[in-house]
Amino acid sequence: MQLPTYVNRPFKPPRRINSAGSDSNVTLKRQVETTPSKDVKRSKPESQPMEGDRKYFTIMYRKPTTKKHKTWNGDGFAQLKQGNRLAFYNETGKYFGSTSVNGSLESYFYNVSRAGSLEVQLDYQVSDPKELSKICSLIETGNESSGRPTSQSSLAPSPKGSPPRLTPKVVTQFRTSLKPSKFQTPTTNANSTKDQRDKKYLPVFDIDKIENPIVMNKSLRADVDVVVDPMLSKLLRPHQRDGVKFMYDCVMGLARPDDGIDTASKSLVLENDSDIQGCILADEMGLGKTLMTITLIWTLLKQTPMASKVSCSQNGVPLQGLCKKIIIVCPVTLIANWKREFGKWLNLSRIGILTLSPQNNAERDIYDVKSFLRVQRTYQVLIIGYEKLLSVAQELENGKNLIDLLVCDEGHRLKNGSSKVLNILKNLEIPRKIILSGTPIQNDLNEFFTIIDFINPGVLGSYPFFKKRFMTPITKARDPANRFNLHVVEKGQERSEEMISITRRFILRRTNSILSKYLPPKMDIILFCKPTNHQISAFKDILQGANIDLQRLNFNSSLALITLLKKICNSPTLIQTDSYYKSSMQNSRISQKYQNEYNSGKLRVLMKLLNQIKIETTSDKVVVISNYTQTLDIIENLMASAGMSSCRLDGSTPAKQRDAIVNNFNHNPSIFAFLLSAKSGGVGLNLIGACRLILFDNDWNPSVDLQAMSRIHRDGQKKPCYIYRLVTTGCIDEKILQRQLMKNCLSQKFLSDTKSTKGSADDDLFNKEDLKDLFTVLVDTPSNTHDLICSCEGIGEEVTLQDHQDSQNNKNYESSREHKLSKWNSAFEAQKVMEEIEASASKSKECNIKKCLIGYKHIDPNKTHDLLDDVATEALKSLQNDITFAFVHPGESHLEGTSHK
Repeated sequence: MQLPTYVNRPFKPPRRINSAGSDSNVTLKRQVETTPSKDVKRSKPESQPMEGDRKYFTIMYRKPTTKKHKTWNGDGFAQLKQGNRLAFYNETGKYFGSTSVNGSLESYFYNVSRAGSLEVQLDYQVSDPKELSKICSLIETGNESSGRPTSQSSLAPSPKGSPPRLTPKVVTQFRTSLKPSKFQTPTTNANSTKDQRDKKYLPVFDIDKIENPIVMNKSLRADVDVVVDPMLSKLLRPHQRDGVKFMYDCVMGLARPDDGIDTASKSLVLENDSDIQGCILADEMGLGKTLMTITLIWTLLKQTPMASKVSCSQNGVPLQGLCKKIIIVCPVTLIANWKREFGKWLNLSRIGILTLSPQNNAERDIYDVKSFLRVQRTYQVLIIGYEKLLSVAQELENGKNLIDLLVCDEGHRLKNGSSKVLNILKNLEIPRKIILSGTPIQNDLNEFFTIIDFINPGVLGSYPFFKKRFMTPITKARDPANRFNLHVVEKGQERSEEMISITRRFILRRTNSILSKYLPPKMDIILFCKPTNHQISAFKDILQGANIDLQRLNFNSSLALITLLKKICNSPTLIQTDSYYKSSMQNSRISQKYQNEYNSGKLRVLMKLLNQIKIETTSDKVVVISNYTQTLDIIENLMASAGMSSCRLDGSTPAKQRDAIVNNFNHNPSIFAFLLSAKSGGVGLNLIGACRLILFDNDWNPSVDLQAMSRIHRDGQKKPCYIYRLVTTGCIDEKILQRQLMKNCLSQKFLSDTKSTKGSADDDLFNKEDLKDLFTVLVDTPSNTHDLICSCEGIGEEVTLQDHQDSQNNKNYESSREHKLSKWNSAFEAQKVMEEIEASASKSKECNIKKCLIGYKHIDPNKTHDLLDDVATEALKSLQNDITFAFVHPGESHLEGTSHK
């Protein structure tokens, strides 16, 4: 039989035009088209028609270079998704990056943009149907063959002058021109027929038999639905169901739908968004981040959407999951808590959990880690402390290809880019990562970038790119010196919104207000305590002895003095042990004057509250928190003198004893109080044995106080909770409180789960005037904070949303005056506008503080003795003038008319 003439043609591989590179536009040459024989099936069916909201373009790409004459050394395709995101693919259809479309799409034809580690420029839009079909086919083929996302280094174009690399998928496009062989190879997953590839697979759990199932979103290439085990899904609250689906979408590289689309009740078919493979679950404390993570881990260990790539039962049910080995890294104090949570929700007989005991030596730890990685089915999850990583780093790196998922609890510990722990975790190159942290933004955007670049490398570009595009414009816009430079302020706001739009895809932030329907009510009471005469005298002596130059102040040089002033707010006797006083002021002999002066306004209020709790309640326990162990020493001695039993946990408490101390306090009714160091024990501890908490002093970082105050209002709490915050009136204590309220705006701006949250350019600015204000003591005011935001009578009035809107309108008016500076004005008019803006700066501060105090009632004890809490009200009667003012958020207990007790 005579063969068709095209079979005898010489084989010509596809080639790239202008592969040597030139400055001219590079186009893609169509691949060699052959007519398949009638008796030979096509190796791949035609792609489905393009969806209506997609556009396709040809592109040119190259590695970044500093050469003067730059050339393009690769070409490929771009896909415009949902009208605002360009996804880029190389000539074989492999994805290598994406970028958000800002402004006009036309600019991307003339300007070079960044995608991953490559520079990209659009060439022309593809409109020919045949060419569109081929591009869709290439993209689908390239994605199917990629498995795990390919590292960007492997996506670089071939060396100059070398022929293009042919992947097996590309070669199959030319096999139809060859005579079919009669030999049949054994069927495998790689060479299975079309009918076998289209085999019907079944999920592990039957959706029809589950009440309110959680079905994960799926990609276009998924073989089967992933359904959360009903053993867990029936326990999850609505916000936890959403959180599990969010984490799953991120670690699976699925594009998240726009806000407003309901993803909780249905499974959506999504596309791969492979620049995202990690996420930050930034929910506030108490929302169940641990349970959500355990649910995701159990799901990934037992199920996979790609059933065709794993062994299945005869009816098509996958027999193994996507992940085999998972590592959880957390503070050492939380290791036992994680293991207990696994046992609580799953039963440890279902899952193998390995923890490294604190009693182990380094050799034992190394042996355990090797066993975890080597033995397939004994252990699936390793829980390890951050410090232990240093001793087992080499063993983990040797087996890094076996680790499928990394979970970092309290992940804000990784904010330091030079941290050894962070570098160890980076070297493991684990593709899927989850960070759990209620406070991912603590100080600045530099730390924020470090965390973001760890979980999703390159999503914000390189650090120099991030600094140039985001950090510098935002920082300049927040600089008080640029207050009247409208161009700088507008550019900073634009870059801020751009960064928010990028990070919103993989950061989920919810507040604990959604717990109101699940937990007992919580009352928040801020008590302003009048300083004693000895405290006021100590402030004056220290400030005079320090010889402060108010014109040369800066925060770093003043920090030690600020810390000393904070200690005086707690007790004047702490002066003698302060390091700054010893090094700079020891010759002044001020400490001898206050050596035995333990009394302070806050200590008087504290002891009266503790006495009243014992009298008014029969079973209520209390947690007392301070940032200083020396303050805890004083409180412990005062309580012992009053016959109050207590236990204590601080930085000196051995790790192996901490769980026993917590459990003993929660279950032993004879222990009245728990003394806790905020920074050593304020993270992750469950102290639901107590229903009252007293925060004795506050921290510059509001997240430290928020963490500490959440120790009692958590799942498992049965009683109404009362949080008492003690603040020294008119002193640095109150200035720090105001600073906390201002700083919360930054976190709300970048972490809010709504698109409408915006902050002004000066939400958290700290200028020289603010620094000077720290060193002033106001003795003639009941509350400087109340003076700033309100002029009410203090008889129970409440800051409402309307009050905040009125302040916001004032800010809008201020913005309109700033707008006048963008027009031509005489020098006199410009000076007048600037003076008006400066005069209204305090209004801006008032607006931000008032926004954080919405719902709080304003109470002046001289005008009303009802603090809305029986304990605080009774304590007030005997304290006379020691409490000067109070802000009280009554919670649901008061709003619903239930008893304060």
